[in-house]
Amino acid sequence: MPTVNVKIQPTIISWAMSQTSEEQLGTKLLSNIQQWLSGTKTPTFNQIETFSRKANIPLGYFFLQTPPVEDIKLLEYRTVDSIELANPSRNLIDTINEMERVQDWMREYRQDTGFDALPLVGRLKGQTEPKQIAEKIRADLNLGLEWYAHYKNPAESFKYIRGLLDESGVVVMLNGIVGANNHRALSIDEFRAFAIIDEWAPLIFINSADSQGAKLFSLFHEIAHIWFGVDDLYNDRKNSPHVQPLEVICNAVASELIAPLDVFLDKWRYLSELDKRERISLLAKTFKCSESVIARKAFDTNKISKKMYNDVVAEGIEAYKTQKDSKGSGGGDYYNTAKSRLDGCFVRALCESITSGRTTFTEAYRLTNTNRKTFPEVAMRLGGGI
Repeated sequence: MPTVNVKIQPTIISWAMSQTSEEQLGTKLLSNIQQWLSGTKTPTFNQIETFSRKANIPLGYFFLQTPPVEDIKLLEYRTVDSIELANPSRNLIDTINEMERVQDWMREYRQDTGFDALPLVGRLKGQTEPKQIAEKIRADLNLGLEWYAHYKNPAESFKYIRGLLDESGVVVMLNGIVGANNHRALSIDEFRAFAIIDEWAPLIFINSADSQGAKLFSLFHEIAHIWFGVDDLYNDRKNSPHVQPLEVICNAVASELIAPLDVFLDKWRYLSELDKRERISLLAKTFKCSESVIARKAFDTNKISKKMYNDVVAEGIEAYKTQKDSKGSGGGDYYNTAKSRLDGCFVRALCESITSGRTTFTEAYRLTNTNRKTFPEVAMRLGGGI
């Protein structure tokens, strides 16, 4: 087959370079790109295909006259306080697009099948008192003040809260990679979670590359956003000067839902014979959360210094990195992983829609990153059947 050279606008090549890292492209492709930009070489179609694949950029974008404008509303809600975060990664963009497709399907399904809009979406819009907001969310979810006492660890707590959201109609999806591509890991430095508001199908996405305690906090943070009715892209830049007032409130609400202030203060006083660092560790076990959450609570109530708070956070980050490195990249059970990534209510709705003839199997596979072999088992484990 003859070599086919193609004319690509230099601005497109420069834009594509800004969307990826040099490590993804490799030395040979980088050398070719430099020659394309200098005009000493013209790319072949096959080379552009390789560029497209390695950069995770749609092939058609390369043949535009000017760089595409990707209107992704959710990106407006980022806290950007570094050069690294100035340009959203293709992994983040593709994940948002994937979750929007899930939400679009769920909204259409619920509207077509006679569901009412969810009254909890935006119910607390404009309210500012974290303790009162948390009380109202607890009432809506039928969540007891000391609910955490029934669970062993943050993972169990997360599963319980996710189940309550399932019953309330909120879609909760998790993943640590883009779709089913293990070579496209999501970065917790870029984002920990996001929430996309919709009256019929509010959706929360949690970056499962995060620690168990951090995922629980992110879930509660995004719950607050659902109840406020405001989209969110959460990247936990608490010390950034760019953090919006609503983010501060949502963090306070999440903290109150995990460790209610009055209960926290009582338990802190009860442990007064222990040093402060020990109290933080014990209370994290009591509330089934990360030590960072307890340290923040203690700092906000003038129980510890800013230095101690920062030290606890740094220790937590280091401990998680060490734990993650020790686990390696080994697999685990495919079906358990797939089940954890998908929302049960969403999968059950897909199964019902397939059975009634409204949705094809092909569309269900696409929306769930499964196939003809794996979808039935994943659906069964989530309470669906076809």
